[in-house]
Parts: sequence; C-alpha cells; structure tokens
Amino acid sequence: MLTRERLASLARRRLHGGRNITKAVVEVVEVDGRTVVVKDVASRPWPVRRLLGPWQLDREAHAYGALAGVRGTPSFLGRIDRQAIALEYVPGPTLASLRPGDLPEAFFDRLDAILGEIHARGVAHGDLHRHDVLLGTGGEPCLVDFSTAVVARTGAPALTRFLFRQMRRADLRAAAKLRRRLLPGSRVPVPERRGLYRLGGWVRRALRLFRHPRWRRAGRPDP
Repeated sequence: MLTRERLASLARRRLHGGRNITKAVVEVVEVDGRTVVVKDVASRPWPVRRLLGPWQLDREAHAYGALAGVRGTPSFLGRIDRQAIALEYVPGPTLASLRPGDLPEAFFDRLDAILGEIHARGVAHGDLHRHDVLLGTGGEPCLVDFSTAVVARTGAPALTRFLFRQMRRADLRAAAKLRRRLLPGSRVPVPERRGLYRLGGWVRRALRLFRHPRWRRAGRPDP
C-alpha cells in the first residue's frame, strides 16, 4: 500500500498542475515496477487541502468504486491519505492535443458506449471536456477526473437523483460536442442545456458581458 511516507521517497513526474488551485496536482510515480497516478492536494492552500480537496477526493473515490470493472475508466488503487489517491496509469494523449480528423468515428461510438455503461452504474461525470478523455491503448477512449461526479444508486435521495439526471445529460451533450469538434462532417445533434447547466450558461455569459472592454469603458467617467 502506498503511504505518504513512501510517496515522499519516490521520484515523481508531474503530468499537470491542475486547471486551478482548487484542483489536485496529478503526478506519476513508479511503485514496485508499476506506474501509478497520484492525485494530491497537499500542496494547495489550506482551505483546499483541508476541506475542498479531501471532499473532492472522497467523491472521486466513491465514483471509481461504483465503476470498478468498467472498461474505459482507470482502476482505483487506493487512498494514500485524506489528501491523495492512487489510480491506474493510462498512457495516451488527451483529446485536447488532437486535431479534427485524427480520430475515426468508431472512437466516438465507443465513447458513447462507455458513457452508457458509466450511467448504468449510477455515475455521472458532470464536467466532461477534452482534457478528461484520453486516447488510450489500442485507440480506446478512457475517461478520467471524476472529482465532480455524482453517484446515484438505488435508493439515493431525491436531490442526488435530480443531480444525476442533470449531469448525465451534460455528459451526453459534452460527448456530442467532442464528436462534432473532432470528426469532420459530423452533424450529430447536441442536446440543449437544461436546468442547472442552462442557468450556469446564462451566468457565464453575463459575466463575460460584464467583463467586456466596452462595458468597462462605459462605466468610467469621461476624462
């Protein structure tokens, strides 16, 4: 079992530093001849490493537990401590590094099938984008970063089931957008945003409008 003490003695190669300071640092280590991914929030500011980060890792560990055995998701190898988890390393680039035409239609068909299996387990990713889908071994898709996922198994509370339905639709929308972006000529329908995601879209557009230079200039007094 990988512990914090043992982790400190191992050479670590950073995959990425997280999209922002609320996200875990993702590194690769070699443990007993096996390549392992470590997601670690120990270096983040104290509200993240003490509160938000462990909560996100709890969610991710719960999601991976529900997805055990699903092809197209990495295996969960264990909790190192409250601030870090260990995952199977899946080699391959993210879709963010690929260009339109680099992938065949079968890749996106398989991505849809994996999402169907994930949703059938009661798990919704909720924040799927190009950096969360890898071109894995044999050209297979692999989905990563379930830190925002929701798990709604049989008997889940009504709020959890509501969030699952919202996030499941967001996953399908994200997969359709990836297909249209990276598969030239694709005209697959993209589901509309609904509910919380639609509200979030309105908020983001309003914030972008507020930050627009014309609006900032309009709010300043004339010299």
